[in-house]
Amino acid sequence: MAEEVIFIKSDDEIVIKIAIAKNLYLKNFDQSKISRVLNISQPMVSNYLKSKNKIHKKISDLAEKISNKIIENNNLTFNNCITFSEKQIEGFFYIATKNEIISDENKKIVDNLSDAFLLLKGKDISGLIPEIKINIAMAKDNAENPEDIAAFLNGLIIADDKITSNNGIRFGKSKHLSSLLLNLKDTLDTKAIMNIAFIKDIKKTGFSFGYLTKDFKLEDCKKDVDILLHRGDFGIEPCSYVIGKDAVDVINKIIKIKEKLE
Repeated sequence: MAEEVIFIKSDDEIVIKIAIAKNLYLKNFDQSKISRVLNISQPMVSNYLKSKNKIHKKISDLAEKISNKIIENNNLTFNNCITFSEKQIEGFFYIATKNEIISDENKKIVDNLSDAFLLLKGKDISGLIPEIKINIAMAKDNAENPEDIAAFLNGLIIADDKITSNNGIRFGKSKHLSSLLLNLKDTLDTKAIMNIAFIKDIKKTGFSFGYLTKDFKLEDCKKDVDILLHRGDFGIEPCSYVIGKDAVDVINKIIKIKEKLE
């Protein structure tokens, strides 16, 4: 599985650990737990907490993000590495395993999904949030199996009716949306899909729509469709699927749907 990594200047390594230690301490982590997280001794944690080092806002903000991830996931690994590059490397990255080495087409899909996420991040989508995990999936041009379709790992993260973050983009991870896309992409000429709550006032959205059967097949032969509705079944929540030419197209439709339903 791809691992999220953060590159910082070597000069900032100690400072960011100090900032994280102080941040976690303020969030009620005891010193022994901080020592395990940062892989340092407990006396060193004590020294960090007493440190008078000046911490720049950039490092402070980064430490806050890392601390929140530690709290959310209850684990994080700190490793040192040497990078060989003529450029200074800083920021968040994902290190891929051998079978995830990205092609130009894969990169284009990942970039489009990332842009889609940023368009929706922080927007109120109350009323459109399903009970199950919400996600966006996008397929390659000639997708043949789920490995040709990318989505957000474990779905999108929601807080206070807003999409706030994600755990990265991976190929072959969203089985349900991937299966739907593979079944629909040729008939409807679509490459991206997002699941949302069932829209009762569907005509109010102004978008064209159709229905899916209980086993998620097209109920009619409509070809120009923006939204597909599934009425639900025993143990299956009624829901809607917004489709489009790519992930950004889907999110632009989601934003308009929200506006029309308000």
